[in-house]
Order: sequence, then structure tokens, then C-alpha cells
Amino acid sequence: MTGAFVLAVVSLLLYGLAWNFSTHRYLKGFADAIIPLDGSPQEKSEALLAWLRHEPRRKDTPVEEGLLRDPVWILQNARLLKVCGSASNAFINLASSEGLKTRRLLLLDGSGGAKHVVAEVQWASRWVVVDPSLGRVFKDGMGQALSKEDLRDPQIFHDAISRMPGYDQTYSFEHTTHIHLERVPLLGATARRILNRLFPAWEDACYWSSMLENPSSWPILVSIPLLLTGSLIHWIVHRYLSLDRLHVNRQSTQAPRPWESASD
Repeated sequence: MTGAFVLAVVSLLLYGLAWNFSTHRYLKGFADAIIPLDGSPQEKSEALLAWLRHEPRRKDTPVEEGLLRDPVWILQNARLLKVCGSASNAFINLASSEGLKTRRLLLLDGSGGAKHVVAEVQWASRWVVVDPSLGRVFKDGMGQALSKEDLRDPQIFHDAISRMPGYDQTYSFEHTTHIHLERVPLLGATARRILNRLFPAWEDACYWSSMLENPSSWPILVSIPLLLTGSLIHWIVHRYLSLDRLHVNRQSTQAPRPWESASD
């Protein structure tokens, strides 16, 4: 039984690896046509944002629920490229395929719900904020790109969005997160408290967004812990049964034969 489980998990892992490879190849080829190959992180980011800003011609078809996060589907659908979450998904996946460090940033309301989705991208040693749905970088009056820490200052925030036509001023940066664990029923809030206590900078230290926003990575993320767990269970069961059989064999060899008992 455990052997069949491990085999099934290995099959899932191989399927995820093949799907992820084909998706990465598509994204890399797509990004190469938009982003300068030898540009700096700033040049690459701004080239990708310019492409998003100029509303690329795509099919304007109804969105299928199961494809809302698929990076290939998003790039082919005009409606999804106008939605903040999926536009950020497109930016993160394309930028990551070109070697940029990116992560999704959720702007939260007072109740902890997400009111807007933007992205962070690393330029040199700084993480700057971009809005892929508008195709723009948050900048101050001197043209300096801003971080989420900068944008928590109300004066800096309002000055920055004054140069971003269409940006809703209610999308402020008082409360932000990279991973919305609270959406996980029952365990999400508890998991965040534990992680915050044990590893205070766990969100900023991990570049999880490109994997979490790319469904082709999900079979890999699921199969690896299952494979480790299944292998451990298989080893324990195999070892237990081997020891049990050895014990039975020893007892059978040590038991007196009937004719030996009679002669005694």
C-alpha cells in the first residue's frame, strides 16, 4: 500500500516538473520579446510595465474560474490583464523568468481583507513597489522609486499617486502582507502567529510569490512533502515488518522439536 502511494506521488512530481518546465519555457520566450536581455533590473521592470500599461491586444473572452491564476491563460486574456491580482501575477511570472526577484504585495483593509494587489521588485539592494494593473512604478517628485515603507507615509503616498492616473487613494499601505494566511480556514491566523514568533522576517525572506501564483508549481509543492512523508512511512512499515518477521523466525527456530521433547 505504501509503495503504491509513493509511486503515485512520484508520478505527480514528474507531472509537475514537466508542466513547470513547459510553462517556464513559454514565459521565458514571451518575456524575451518584451524585456531587454542585458538590461538592469530597473530597465527590465520598466519595459515590462510599459507593455502592461499600453494595453496589449489580447482576446477579450469570458474568464474560466479554473484558469484565473494560470500564467499562460492570463497573458492571452485582455480582461485578466486589467485586474490587479492577475496583472500582478503576469508581472511576477514574466519578471521571474528573466531573473528578477519579485514578490506579490497585498494591501489590506481594516478587517484584514485584500483591497488591492501590487508587486515588489528588487532593484539593487532596494525593494520598490510597482502597480502592474496600471503599468507604473511608485515614484516621488524626484523620480526616485519608492518602497512599501516609504509609502506608509501619507504625504509621500499621496504625492506618488498624484502621478499615477487611475489609482484609487483608498489603496493605501498601512497594512500589507505577502501571503494571506488568514484565508486558510481555522489554521491560517494561528500559523501566522507561530511563524511571526519563531521567524519574524519569514515573509520578506522568502520569494514565494512566483511559485504560489503559478499553478504549474503546485503539484511540485504538494508532492515533495507527500513524498518525504510516504517514504518515511514506507521505511517505518518495512522496518517494523522485517523486525517482526525476524522475531517470528527466531522463535520458530528456537522452539523444541516434537521428537526432541519426547526423548527428554
